[in-house]
Amino acid sequence: MVTNARQVRQNKIINYLQSEGFVKTLDLVEMLRYSEATIKRDLVDLENKELIRRTRGGAMIIDKGKIDIPYLMKINRFNNDKKMVMLAKIAQKLLKDDMVIFIDSSSTALHLVDVLTKYDGLQIITNGLITASLLSEYTTARVNIVGGSIVPKRFTINGSKALHDITTYYADITFVSCRGYDFTLGATETTEGEAYIKQAFRKQSKEVALIITSEKFNHRYMRQSLSNHDIDYIITDKNLSKDEKNILVRNNIRFMSESEQ
Repeated sequence: MVTNARQVRQNKIINYLQSEGFVKTLDLVEMLRYSEATIKRDLVDLENKELIRRTRGGAMIIDKGKIDIPYLMKINRFNNDKKMVMLAKIAQKLLKDDMVIFIDSSSTALHLVDVLTKYDGLQIITNGLITASLLSEYTTARVNIVGGSIVPKRFTINGSKALHDITTYYADITFVSCRGYDFTLGATETTEGEAYIKQAFRKQSKEVALIITSEKFNHRYMRQSLSNHDIDYIITDKNLSKDEKNILVRNNIRFMSESEQ
């Protein structure tokens, strides 16, 4: 219960800072109804996770484009994310019985679990520990998890062994997300390990579907995971301009959104 309460508090702090940019410690004390000492410990913890920067008497958000909300915070609220549930239903159009599927370890991909329960004969390969656990519990799919090194606090596996394991499979389709998408560069990540995993999925898959929310567009990070030529579908809630749609058409990418159904 203590851990859950701390996660709830820290999630509220992050959500407030994403909206306002800065907050005073005493305002958090009043807002959350916890002691000043408890709030300060939360701020130290969030700063250690590189989510915020503490200032004299308060805290400020780190660049919103670079923020990575802790994985368990995302998991705790994923069932209530109507936007992601909608994207998963759009992705369902690409599914059928008896498919072999790669799914990455992103919290975005977790929303596919519910729609995957509707299909039989699936074999699913993932590098996500929680993803594999939920798929095993709620679907009838045969679930395989790649070997390798676990990334601390992210419940994801990468490394040379994971890359080798991926080469032993071939999938009908891959579902992945990304940290940022640029219409020129494609999909990008902040870490080399995540980028390499998605590149490996691409090489061993017939098709790739990139599931991304609107705020990830027009951001680029250090590591390219997928070029535009690597992507077959983009599933998003973003309303694209005519020029943006034309870029996707030129790269043979099918745009899928609620408005395009």
